[in-house]
Amino acid sequence: MRNSRFGNMKKHLLVLNYGSSSLKFAVFEVDGLKEKLSGSISLIGNKSVLVYKKTKVNIATGFNLKIWWEYIENLFDDFDIKYVGFRLVHGGEEFTDTVRVNQQFLQQIKKYNKLAPLHNPIVLELINIVKETWPEAKLSVSFDTAWYKTLEPEAYLYSLPLRYYEQNHIRKYGFHGLSHEASAQYAVQKLKKDLKKLSLITCHLGSGASITWLLNGQVKDTSMGFSPNEGLTMATRSGDLPASIVFYLATELKMSLANIQEMLNKEAGLLGLAGTGDLREVLLRAGHKVSGYRKKRSYSSVERKRARQALAIYIYDVRRYLSSYIGMTKKLDAIVFSGAAGANNADLRKMILKGINITRSCKILVAQNDENKNLANKTHKCLVKK
Repeated sequence: MRNSRFGNMKKHLLVLNYGSSSLKFAVFEVDGLKEKLSGSISLIGNKSVLVYKKTKVNIATGFNLKIWWEYIENLFDDFDIKYVGFRLVHGGEEFTDTVRVNQQFLQQIKKYNKLAPLHNPIVLELINIVKETWPEAKLSVSFDTAWYKTLEPEAYLYSLPLRYYEQNHIRKYGFHGLSHEASAQYAVQKLKKDLKKLSLITCHLGSGASITWLLNGQVKDTSMGFSPNEGLTMATRSGDLPASIVFYLATELKMSLANIQEMLNKEAGLLGLAGTGDLREVLLRAGHKVSGYRKKRSYSSVERKRARQALAIYIYDVRRYLSSYIGMTKKLDAIVFSGAAGANNADLRKMILKGINITRSCKILVAQNDENKNLANKTHKCLVKK
């Protein structure tokens, strides 16, 4: 718990954006939202790295939220933190806008932990840590799922007995909403057109990955569904998978449902196919260059072969969804790439787009999305503006 010792010092707003392998943070002045500090702490293999300003700190531990917080908390000593905004992956159908954190909310949101097991429980733990650190601060949460509130039933309903949707809310939700929203706004700025007049496909490619199609300002479809495990091959997540495989794993291999869930979320994807969930490593092993990243050792022929196969599957998945959405729109204005892999690797984008049937009028945009500022704006609107 911190005591207020700042007097008439400027008030500050903190945003915390937890992803599947990192925690990004940024501090803004409340008046004008001028950024004063930003950084991230990321899981790299079985160790962690804290980066802020021009400083890099190696941490000899894997993911441990309390240890991560001990490292970054001291960075906020010179700021009077009055407001804190969090990104939360899953808000279901009931949370379609940024909301204040209170006890009622904390009880309601727990029901979605099982739908986003890699994200929601960690953020709820982080909220409790922040409440202990700044008990008088006002907190809010913005949801990835909120971006998809315009999905139509033909896109979000699965072909199950309808009672499972009506009684249990089993449906497509969509994720990475803050990133896809920022990509759409980037396209608006670059193309100088109103979002309601644009047809866009936004591709978020990072540790998690998803593709979203927007038409006339409304989300029409997206690759992720009931949970963030659906859709594309990802770092450690399987992506699309026939239900019969789950039955087989349970009945023939006698795997428990908990072990199956753990495997599909943390041991599958690129990690399962190539032996590493780091797409940079996969690209290097497959014989491609990665700007700013060097191989740490020589690779065996088996590792190189597995990497080439994993990369081919990854690219095929992205192309499959891209082609599907392109085929459903009469005129596509732009494809927008974002995320660590999507925005930072031109060769990967070329490999993905090779053979895709797009017209010359379709722009290929690369968005270095400022999710921190987007989250800060939502937090400010919810907690500060009257």
